[in-house]
Amino acid sequence: MTAILTMSFSNLQVHEALKKPILKRDSGQSPLLFLILKIYIKKNKKIMKESNYNFYINDDKENIHIIYNILKNKLILDEDCKIQKFIRKCNGDIQLNSDIISEKIFNNLVSSGIIVSNDIEERQIVIDANKKRLEKQHNKNDLLSLVITPTLQCNFRCYYCFESIKIRKNEDILSTKLQNDIIGFILESITQNHIKEVNIIWYGGEPLIQQQIIFSMQNKINAICKLYNVKFSSVIITNGLLLTPEISELLVEHGIRKAQITLDGPETIHNNRRVYPADPKNNYNIILDNILKANENIRINIRINIDNANKALIFSLIDDLIKRKIWPFKKNVSLFMAKVRSNDRKVNLSNKEFAVFEDEIRYYLMNKYNEITQTNEAKLRFLFPINGGDIRCGYDVFRNSWVISWNGDVFRCWESVGCKEHSVGTMEDLLKDFGQSIFEKIKVDNQTFERWGCFDCKYLPVCSGGCPWDFLNKSKNERRCTKWKNILEYRLLNQYKLFLKEPGIFKNIPFNVL
Repeated sequence: MTAILTMSFSNLQVHEALKKPILKRDSGQSPLLFLILKIYIKKNKKIMKESNYNFYINDDKENIHIIYNILKNKLILDEDCKIQKFIRKCNGDIQLNSDIISEKIFNNLVSSGIIVSNDIEERQIVIDANKKRLEKQHNKNDLLSLVITPTLQCNFRCYYCFESIKIRKNEDILSTKLQNDIIGFILESITQNHIKEVNIIWYGGEPLIQQQIIFSMQNKINAICKLYNVKFSSVIITNGLLLTPEISELLVEHGIRKAQITLDGPETIHNNRRVYPADPKNNYNIILDNILKANENIRINIRINIDNANKALIFSLIDDLIKRKIWPFKKNVSLFMAKVRSNDRKVNLSNKEFAVFEDEIRYYLMNKYNEITQTNEAKLRFLFPINGGDIRCGYDVFRNSWVISWNGDVFRCWESVGCKEHSVGTMEDLLKDFGQSIFEKIKVDNQTFERWGCFDCKYLPVCSGGCPWDFLNKSKNERRCTKWKNILEYRLLNQYKLFLKEPGIFKNIPFNVL
C-alpha cells in the first residue's frame, strides 16, 4: 500500500519537498502523505561523515592549508581553511550546504575520500585490503628470488657492518656441495614448483673475493633458465674495489648487469669509515676509477650512506663525482641515498632528519643536472606514500624468497646473514619442500596485525606493518613502522612550499585547489 501511495506522488511534489531545509506538515496535507515524504527524504538525502584517514596540515603563518587522505592517497589544497571550517561546523553529520561550499567542491571531497558515506566502515575496508594484499603476495608462487653469499670474507672493515664483529676465516666460502645443492634447488623449483622467473642477488661479505664461484654458478643458472624459457636477472652488491674493467666485462658476459656500490662520502671520510687495510688511503680512488671505466652495459647504482657524522660532506661527494665525469655523464650510473643504522645511535638520523636532508639532496642533484646539461629536463617527483605498503622485501612479500649463506644457513633478510640465531632453516629444509613449511611458520597474517594494534593506526593503508623482520622479531616500541609516520606532514608541506616558489619544478602536480 505504501509503495502504491508513494508512486502516486508526482516528481514535482518530491522535488519540492526535498528542496525544503525542514519538512513541515501543511494544514491541507494528509498525515499519510506527510509520513511517506518524510521517509523518502531521510532515505534519499545522504548523510556523510569525515574520513578517519584524513590529515590536516596547516601553516597559519604562510596561510597554507592541506588536507590529505591516506586511504585514497589524495591531496587537496584548502584555501583559507574553508573546507576544514565546513567539516567542523557540520560536527559529524556532513551535508551539502551551498551557503558554505559549492556542490563541485562537495563532490570533490567525496571523490577524494575526505568525506565518506555514513554507512561506510573504513576500518573494515583497510582490514580487508590488508588481508587481500597479504594473500596476493603470499600466493605469488611463480617467482624465485635468491640472495646467495658465496663468502662472508671482506676486504673492508666498516664500523657499522656485521663484518667488523669477526674477521672471517679463509674457509668461510660456499662449498662445492652447497653450490650444487643451490643449482639443483633452482632446477627443481622450475620443473616441479612452476617457477617462471628467477632473480639472483650476489651478496657478502665481498662476493667478488670468490668471483670464480659466482661465474661458475651463474653459467649453470643461465643455462637452466634458457633451457626452460624462464626469465632471469642477476645483481651484485659489491664495495667496488675488485670491480675492475675486466671483471665488469665478465659480469656482463655472465648476465650480471646490475651492481650496487656504496660510498660514505668524499675521499677522506669514505676511507676512514670504510677501511681498506691493504691500501687505507687509496680505496676511494680505486672504486671511483673502477666505476668510471666499467662496462657501459652494467647498470651501477651508487648507494650513498648518510648519518649525522657525514651528511655535511655529501654535497662535496656529489661535486667530486661531477668533477670526475662519473655523474651525470655516465648514463649507466645512478645515485640514491640510504640511512645508516649502526649500534652508535648518536650518529643515526631520525626518519624526519633523513627526509629533510634527502629533500635538500634531491633539489641539489636536480639543479646540478640541469646546470651541466644546460636544460631543464630534470624535475622532481612529488613524493607520496605508496598504497599497500612502502616496504617491499623478500622477508614477507614472496613465498619463494630466500637468503642462503655460505654455510647453508637460510634467512629471510640479508641483514641477518652471519647471525645464526636469526636463521629460519638450512639448505636441506629448502630441498625438502621448497621451503614452504618454513614460510607457513613465519608468514605474517591479519591476526598478527591485530595483535600489534595496527588496525587502529591511520597509517596502516601505506605501512602494512613496516619492516617485516622487525614486525616478527622486535618489541612494539622497537619496530620500524613506515617512515611516513614521522615525515608525512613535513614532506607534503615542504614539497608544496617548493612548488609555490618554483611552479615548474615538479614533473607531477598531484593536487587540486578547492
